[in-house]
Amino acid sequence: MKANEKKFTRFLEGSDKHFIIPVYQRNYDWKKEQCKQLFDDLIDISKTNRTHFLGSIVSIYHDDGEDLEYLIIDGQQRLTTLSLLLLAIYKIINNNLLQTNVNKEQIKDEYLINKYSKDDKKIRLKPVKNDKNAFASLFKEENDYIQDTNITINFQYFYERILKKELSIDKLFLAIKQLIIVDIELKNGEDDPQLIFESLNSTGLDLKEADKVRNFILMKENSSTQERFYTFYWNKIEENTNYNVSDFIRDYLTIKERTIPNKNKVYLHFKRYVTNNIVNIEELLKDLLKFSTYYKKIINSKVNTDEISLILNKINRLESVVTYPFIMEIFEDKDNGIICEEDIKSILNIIVVFVFRRLICEVPTNALNKIFMTMAREIKKYNDFKEHYLEIFKYIITRKKLTGRFPNDEEFGLKIVQKDIYNFKSKNKLFLLEQLENYDNKERVDIENLISNNILTIEHIMPQKLTPIWRESLGSNYEVIHEKYLHTLGNITLTGYNSKLSNKSFLEKRDMQKGFKESRLFLNKALHSLEDWNEEKIINRANDLKDRALIIWTLPHSTYQSEEDNLKIFTLNDDDISFTGEKILSFKFMEEKEKILNSWKDFYRIISSMLYELDPIKFKQIIVDNNYNYEGLAKVRDSYKINEFYIYTNLSAEAILSRLRVLIEEIGLDVNDLTFTIV
Repeated sequence: MKANEKKFTRFLEGSDKHFIIPVYQRNYDWKKEQCKQLFDDLIDISKTNRTHFLGSIVSIYHDDGEDLEYLIIDGQQRLTTLSLLLLAIYKIINNNLLQTNVNKEQIKDEYLINKYSKDDKKIRLKPVKNDKNAFASLFKEENDYIQDTNITINFQYFYERILKKELSIDKLFLAIKQLIIVDIELKNGEDDPQLIFESLNSTGLDLKEADKVRNFILMKENSSTQERFYTFYWNKIEENTNYNVSDFIRDYLTIKERTIPNKNKVYLHFKRYVTNNIVNIEELLKDLLKFSTYYKKIINSKVNTDEISLILNKINRLESVVTYPFIMEIFEDKDNGIICEEDIKSILNIIVVFVFRRLICEVPTNALNKIFMTMAREIKKYNDFKEHYLEIFKYIITRKKLTGRFPNDEEFGLKIVQKDIYNFKSKNKLFLLEQLENYDNKERVDIENLISNNILTIEHIMPQKLTPIWRESLGSNYEVIHEKYLHTLGNITLTGYNSKLSNKSFLEKRDMQKGFKESRLFLNKALHSLEDWNEEKIINRANDLKDRALIIWTLPHSTYQSEEDNLKIFTLNDDDISFTGEKILSFKFMEEKEKILNSWKDFYRIISSMLYELDPIKFKQIIVDNNYNYEGLAKVRDSYKINEFYIYTNLSAEAILSRLRVLIEEIGLDVNDLTFTIV
């Protein structure tokens, strides 16, 4: 690596220089605000006759046999902006709009054009993506300019401001020649541009995790390989993921590593994955592209069959993004001939039922990540998974317990009639009512659209504010009935009447225009012939809807028989589970390979030692603050020495997990980074 202080114009000079903004860089994004500041600085430089430090430009040099290619690792915004300014000066002189002694040919041939290069390399600066065409158009006539790009907008800003004569072209050009940069040139094959880039952008530059991944993949390649990789792979991956590449890569790593990266550490996990597995970059890009096609099907709810597309739409309406890694895996298994389309349809339907039943039953969601992270691996643990894929999936998912459980009919049926449906999360409330309405209905009612357009509203049959008529109808126990059933399923429906009239009596609601009697909705069918509305009617309607819900969200049953016990994988978040009497088999911590264990004591000793190595000072402070380090412990049989102090290991599984949870959280790590397997 060479670093030299240099005038900016000297950096540009050279008859065969070609400056390339690599495809992994962002588009040119300087706005008028930054251009104004630069021009104001140049005016100040002219007045004070001093130099001005512009910053650094980092490049890596390639000699392609014809031109000297400089891939710009850092500094593209400054380089592009000053090239626009020099081009504006050249065009104004060339159009004879202002008098000057500046030689226009010098500006063109020394800073803008490679006079003797091939046509595709005549322009010295090659910006990224669409900016390239916009910049090239500025060398043509004004009618050829590509409008509505920062490139063109900023060029026109400089062009118009120069014409205001705040500074003569001569003085402006002299000021530009006073700009100083640090020219950092990396040596191809010796210096690691990725490490330099990470160091330069560790503060200040707000890159997305996907940007860092893209840079890591492409940066070490030459410009032609970068172009090919970007065009054939990365750009297609961006399109397939609707440009939400960071989340896609997080799910991809979940599949490959069986751990879920922190959203802010996707790049670090990705880099470690590539490095640890010595992955060929092009093969990696091919694999990413393949999985991105599965991702596209999921997020767009669009596959080649309408039935599966509709089920994917349900999963997305429930915002169950934690299921994406597993769904991508089953799509791959279908492409590999392991499962058929009917199996995929059944699996996706079960996922919908599983997620929705848990929502209704308010089962904590923290277990879902782990369930779908490991599901494909759990299925393939069975030797006959190719013959019984679907049945094994049902066998596994219905046998999970506690926070991972699949609510049974009794729990689901009880919760759905008791739950506060009206204050249920809006998207889930709509989903529930729409599915209840449209089940087994060939003339599907678009509830979501009708509600958004105020054609239908979600209403209480027994109103939120009771009138004397309603009190009389409900009987002497009206206060208890109102409080108990107001927001529950039995009392919630859809109507087309004016919600301002919703406290009318039941018969008025039934017989009014657009009232229950006129309604063709299934949800109101049972209300057509009723003469009153009271506790008995609310309970009857709730039970009818519950029976319908149990059919719509049917609990799956597996015919699979296995003598094996599933290996159960847990994290420290599973603090509501008792592990007393359970045998721990192995653990995995922070991307390390799985380690086999003999006991809970081994688990405590090994993790404690790892945490101490990560942060000795903080570890010791936590041990002392929480009284985990006792005086005289060296003499105790079950003590374990870490550096100069001891920890006591003869503890219950719960105590060990509790202490590790404290240690990991207070050190500042994610408790989900530690998983352990028990029988």
